[in-house]
Amino acid sequence: MKRMSELTRDEEEHALELYRSSVVVDCLQASVIDDGYIRRIRDAGVACTYLHVSDLASLAERHRLMEDNPDVVIGPATSVEAIRRAKEEGRVAGVIGTQRPYFLVGPPPDLDILPLFHGLGLRILQPAYNVRNVFAEGCGERSDGGLSRLGLELVERMNRLRIIFDCSHLGVRDALDGCERSDLPVATHSNARAVCDSVRNRTDEEIHAIAEKDGVLGLVAFPAFVKRTAMERGERPTVEDLMDHVDHISDLVGVEHVGVGLDLIEGWPMERHRELDRRPDIWGRPTPRGTYDYAEGLETIDRLPNLARGLVARGYSDGEIRGILGENWLRVFERAWGK
Repeated sequence: MKRMSELTRDEEEHALELYRSSVVVDCLQASVIDDGYIRRIRDAGVACTYLHVSDLASLAERHRLMEDNPDVVIGPATSVEAIRRAKEEGRVAGVIGTQRPYFLVGPPPDLDILPLFHGLGLRILQPAYNVRNVFAEGCGERSDGGLSRLGLELVERMNRLRIIFDCSHLGVRDALDGCERSDLPVATHSNARAVCDSVRNRTDEEIHAIAEKDGVLGLVAFPAFVKRTAMERGERPTVEDLMDHVDHISDLVGVEHVGVGLDLIEGWPMERHRELDRRPDIWGRPTPRGTYDYAEGLETIDRLPNLARGLVARGYSDGEIRGILGENWLRVFERAWGK
């Protein structure tokens, strides 16, 4: 097995050319995405990125971002054609999704609002984020009871609107319920639990359930989800460790079910890092500086080309690498939203 550091000059150039020519999709961004950072995403060669919303105010801010930066971003992107056009024009397509659907949770919960948000661009939805709500149990709960009746109704309405069901932060039973009921289940940003035993990663059973519906799992670079290292002593996982997740998922269900969802947190203030430290069972421990530093080689959006280098080193074919970088997500998007 070759390591990235062992790539020849020709292999290095080939990896970078593959990255530059691919339609790169990053299916989860948790960074502070302002006018400056959206330019960094574009300059990093990303053709499509996930723009998170949780309520009407945050949705309005995403629309403002897109309207004020037409030379940088296309959106809300609701078709594969828009994403490919963004690639051709050197822009980035913004896909609107939610990890925390506060606008539905209430009180009182109101599923009738969902078509309104869909009409304003919402295309990916995760019913719960780590903890329990009226729809589902999160992965950080002690119990794992599965989707509530209201959660099952939510999935039915999502199917009618062709909204993608994201199970990244759900409990196992909830994720399996969603995969069974949803036409379009994915994990936008989860690795393999068999490789790194974290509640935020997906079990082999869940991975099979996602793949059976032709879904994709997005590789996430958050350190505790890549490899459990002694972060508090300065140890960090690497791109090589993330490649172990690619190998496992590919061997289990096929490389066509692997994508990218780095879940970067660039621009976070220190207090937000401290919030994560309250749940080390989910997030692990921070560095001696109190921060959560990402897998070495994927610390920032600018270093995303290292993923292509790692995949070349592991021996994946050009077509497989293009699939992981973006085409696998585009297959899901086209099935959901059309060309």
